[in-house]
Parts: sequence; structure tokens; C-alpha cells
Amino acid sequence: MKKSESVFEVYAHEYDLMTNAAQREKYHAREVAAIIKRFGPVTVLDAGCATGLTTLLLAEQGIEVVGIDKSKTMLAVAQEKALQRNISATFRYGRFEHLPKKLHNSFDLIACLANSISGVETMKGLRDAMKNFYRVLKPGGVLVLQMLNFAAIIEGKLSPIKATENSGIVYERFSERKGKRVFLYVTRADFNKQPVQFEVFRHPFDNFTPDQIEKAVKSAGFSSIKKYADLYFKKRFTNKSHDLVIEAHK
Repeated sequence: MKKSESVFEVYAHEYDLMTNAAQREKYHAREVAAIIKRFGPVTVLDAGCATGLTTLLLAEQGIEVVGIDKSKTMLAVAQEKALQRNISATFRYGRFEHLPKKLHNSFDLIACLANSISGVETMKGLRDAMKNFYRVLKPGGVLVLQMLNFAAIIEGKLSPIKATENSGIVYERFSERKGKRVFLYVTRADFNKQPVQFEVFRHPFDNFTPDQIEKAVKSAGFSSIKKYADLYFKKRFTNKSHDLVIEAHK
């Protein structure tokens, strides 16, 4: 295994177990319904689709959706789930910073949820991603961008995110902020093996603050930018909000 490989790449087949996707689906379906009700999109780009939870929920509502991700193994899992559930959805490999020109002016809405934006890793990547998001939206299109756990990441302190256990495999996730960088730590312990197989993954990326994200969104050309604390678009974002949701229009 290469040091640069992500736990989500190496264990894509376990991602849904790691993140309790089955338990989250009912709750997330309500968030997706709120997005559909608010914006009424016909075409959607699910940016950072992982194993396809959001993509498939949108497709089940008759929306034409494309899920993109930079992990080919994640995409393979997503495609298999779509086949098993007989859902029509398109999945393709891609990076937010380098979206192809053939996608320009193609989507009514971009959903970049659940910290997917951190995958760009740097401020330059963030700025390039916002420019590409702007290009692939149709005139009048909307970007919905979510950052989870922002207020929970404390300078110089390991902050627990979640622990899950499925079929004898335990995952623990922690985050830590060090100046301009955030580090995500993931431990995986397989108790089905003796001795216990134990692995630790560390993923660094730039610490995007709400102000930096808003600035990048504005610089890309978006307008009518609003900040919320949830995907129901009910609670306004404050400095004490745990999560950030940005709504921005082309």
C-alpha cells in the first residue's frame, strides 16, 4: 500500500460501513428532498459522490444526475449499487479542479456535500474548483456546498469525529487543526484477524475557513451567496454553527 493512498481508496468497499450509510440514508433523503424542493433542479452534478448515496437519492426522484469522484474504486462501488437497485445514474472519474469543457453549462445544480471540497487539498485547488463549478452550471444555476464539523476542529487538539463498528471491524476518525492545515486521522482495526490487524491513515489538507470559501466562491463569479447551518436551509450560519452550507447562484 502506498503512503499516499487514502483509507477511502484502499477500503472503498467498506466506506458505507465506515460511515453508517444505511443508517444515514433515511435522514439524508430528507436533506435531498429539501434541496429538490428549494431549487427544483432537472440536472445535477454530485461533486464528490463517493459510493453514490446522494447521487442515487437524486436519481430516484427522476433527476438526471452525474456523480463525479477522484476515486475510481469508490465509483466502481457506486456503479454496482446503482445496478443492484436498478437506478439510472451516471458516474464518472474527475477532479473538481479539472472538469472537462464538454460539461460546461450542463447543470442546474451542483451538490458538493459532506466535506467533499476538502479533497482539493489546497487554496489553489479550492479557487480552481469554484471556477470550474461556475463553468459547468447553466445560467441561473445553483451551487450547494457543505462543510461538516467545522466548529469542532480545535487548534492543536485531536477532536473525535465518529467511531463505527461493523462485523468485527472498528473505524475511528479524528481531526486536528494546525495553523493553515487540517489533519484527518483514521484508524482501522480488524478484530477478525489474530493478531488484530491495525492500520492508521493520515490525510492533510488546507484549513478552509468559511470566509476563505466565500471569497473563492465570489471570485469565481457567483452571486446571491447565503450561508446556512444545515441542508434544510432553515438555520443561518453563525460563528458557533457546527456545520456550514453555502448557497450561491450563477
